[in-house]
Amino acid sequence: MSVALSFELAGRLARLTLSRPEAKNALRPAEWQQFASHLREIQQRPDVRTVLVCGSGGAFSSGGDLKTMPERLALPIAVRREQLVRDGQVIRTIYELDVPVVASIPGVCMGAGLSLALACDLRICSEAATFGAVFHRVGLSADFGLSWLLPQAVGASKAMHMLMTAQVLSAQQAQLAGIVHDVVPAAELETATMKLCEQLASGPKTAQAVTKQALHRSASADLATMLEWEAHSQSLLSKTADTAEGVSAFIEKRSAVFRGE
Repeated sequence: MSVALSFELAGRLARLTLSRPEAKNALRPAEWQQFASHLREIQQRPDVRTVLVCGSGGAFSSGGDLKTMPERLALPIAVRREQLVRDGQVIRTIYELDVPVVASIPGVCMGAGLSLALACDLRICSEAATFGAVFHRVGLSADFGLSWLLPQAVGASKAMHMLMTAQVLSAQQAQLAGIVHDVVPAAELETATMKLCEQLASGPKTAQAVTKQALHRSASADLATMLEWEAHSQSLLSKTADTAEGVSAFIEKRSAVFRGE
């Protein structure tokens, strides 16, 4: 079975592209395992400042590959559980990467594909994109972290409605719900995506990592805890070269050049 996931390093950007257009970039265990392998490489590359996850052929991902699903459903329960736990770690790894992760969504984004998009930090889509948590259509429930990621993005009530009714959202509805941050014409998606990635890649790397950690922690912490955590992290950031550069650039009325130091 050929793996339909390409990996490209271009300067400070790592690009992961799903390439099964004939199946709307449906995900099989092979793709999840390849994701894991590429993410391990990214974690070992300090020169990577931003990660882009995208799909080819006009789709992001239609989710799990239903054509090969019968063989997975036939596995013993313990084996199937182990497979899902293993592959699901990709979602956690993407979510916890120190660098910003962008999802560029040209079209369909369903099921585990939606999980993959929501694990990313920022999501931009074309006007043709559609989004859904449609597991109930085949008698299954959410997996790959979607039962946690979706409420974080849209709230518990909206997540319940989407999952229970297998509702499919348009790009505009997804933006209003909080699933995507920007909607652009299809012809402008690549340009808008690269502009965003370039902006993130030129940002203060350590501060970006701290911001991600802070927002993740805040989901289960109270205000007093976050005030203490912010004071600790901010005092450490104040000693970085990027902070010194940022302050100098502000005083000198010029653009900062952050080196990730």
